[in-house]
Amino acid sequence: MNRLKLSAAALLLAFGIPALAAVPQVSPEMKANAETMWQDAVFQKMYDELKSEEGQKWRFNTLMELVRIASPSRLELRRQQEITKRLVNEWGFAPEDIMTTPEGIIKGAGLQIVDGKPVYNVCVRIPGTYPQRPGAESYKGQFPKVLFEGHIDTVNPAELPPETNPYVPVKIQKVKEPLVATPAELEAIKDELHFDKNGRVIEDENWKKAYRRFNDLDEAVKADAYRIYVTGFGDAMINTVSVLTAAKMMKKYGIKPVYDVWFCGTAGEEGKGNLCGMKQLYGYNQDTGKGNNALNFVANVAADSLSPGSSIVNYLGSYRFEITYSERDGFKPGDKPRPSALSAVSRAIAAISDIHSPYDLDKKAERTTYTVGVVNCTKPAEGARSPDCTLMVDMRSPTQGPLTAIRSQIEPQFRKAMEAENAAYGLKAGDKDAVTMKLVWFGDRPAYQRTDYNVPLLQAYWQTGRTIGIDNQNKELTERAASLNDNVPAAVGVPTINFNMGTAAKTGGGHTWYEYGIPGNGQDEAKRIMRFLMTGLLVSGCELSDGRVIEPSVPPVGERTTEDMYK
Repeated sequence: MNRLKLSAAALLLAFGIPALAAVPQVSPEMKANAETMWQDAVFQKMYDELKSEEGQKWRFNTLMELVRIASPSRLELRRQQEITKRLVNEWGFAPEDIMTTPEGIIKGAGLQIVDGKPVYNVCVRIPGTYPQRPGAESYKGQFPKVLFEGHIDTVNPAELPPETNPYVPVKIQKVKEPLVATPAELEAIKDELHFDKNGRVIEDENWKKAYRRFNDLDEAVKADAYRIYVTGFGDAMINTVSVLTAAKMMKKYGIKPVYDVWFCGTAGEEGKGNLCGMKQLYGYNQDTGKGNNALNFVANVAADSLSPGSSIVNYLGSYRFEITYSERDGFKPGDKPRPSALSAVSRAIAAISDIHSPYDLDKKAERTTYTVGVVNCTKPAEGARSPDCTLMVDMRSPTQGPLTAIRSQIEPQFRKAMEAENAAYGLKAGDKDAVTMKLVWFGDRPAYQRTDYNVPLLQAYWQTGRTIGIDNQNKELTERAASLNDNVPAAVGVPTINFNMGTAAKTGGGHTWYEYGIPGNGQDEAKRIMRFLMTGLLVSGCELSDGRVIEPSVPPVGERTTEDMYK
């Protein structure tokens, strides 16, 4: 198969191995702990607040107020600042429990700078009781932690707007009307949500139009509902606000974990963010493909833009290259022939298109894909040639072996294309008129295929759904792989699961300028937030209101793939 003819579907993040089934075997102890936790008086009070009309409205308003703050990947600092302010000034956390600085530093992390840039995570902790126990174990002084996370970056806008106006408009449109087709059409919509000078939503007539919850799209259409256009509505702020809600509730109700728990809004999940937020947290260095887990996380519970009730436990790996070929500027028609950047790119594409993966030859083989995603040449001067052409190549696989193998075939073609273009004119690297090549960017999302579906974290996830009574239509876990923040902890060896909390009747336009959503069933959303929180607490351990203690279900020292510390 010619790799250049791959359909868009072949590039979906969820493109992986065929969906299979797995059912965790839940121990009697895990089942009993889940039921005991759910029946605890404080947990029931927390659930009552989450499912109340006021609780549902609070989540919607918080989502609207945060998602309108432009947060391009690698430029999440403004959303980071606003969440940090709310954690301390409104949600009851002490300044010393904020684990991230405005400059992007996490004390004790095994990696601080990713791809040469600061990382704007926002993390808050709730200290556990374990460090006070006699003989408590740690990793180089770091006591065990469970991480709850969702990402705060979005694809659009691609650039940070001026600080004087850091917001994007939140437009609303009747769902019966056709989706907008152009940015100009979106801008022309008159109805939008309004906010006061402090950035808080105003509950006026437009708010009343937008804030109506529905079970599904059909119900919304029948009720003449409105869709809400704002980038990041679904991916992933509807989930990340639920993560923050869980932190707020746990703090408000004085829930004491055994192991420390951290709640993080992570940076850089989208696009060229290169999973920088998770790489900082787990000390993952893509040059070595290993992570030091210096902060000693023992489990990872994540939420992303999946459909209601779904979960992901395997993670699709990818390598991505951005290569720029350059020629000496100023070539014009009539000049002596010499190598061109465009021709070098063309040679690279031709070479890559001739490579075949095992899946190309046998559809029963593991599905490994690769493609040239983008070719872009700079605009030349009048009558001249483009001096620079950039090639972006993407390769993906559900497991690391085939991914590494296909990279070993493709990567050498970049330099060979340059050399062949120069050789065609009797030139070599370093000659005055030779084409040059530069690696502009390299992205690594490590692949992971689970072999054990009975680990405590998956048992906890599985049982909480049955105990709480949410999403029980899912009779098994799917083994389908997707590319998410979880790729990093999974590759480091830390157990992780990603599932949906934020509940919408409909979302669409993900990763585009016209992303939109319609609020969904708020009571189901409350159950999913409880499930999320309880899943992690069944792993970290938790003190109950009657004095009983649910002990941690994992050891106090987490996994890691290297001891090396990185800058």
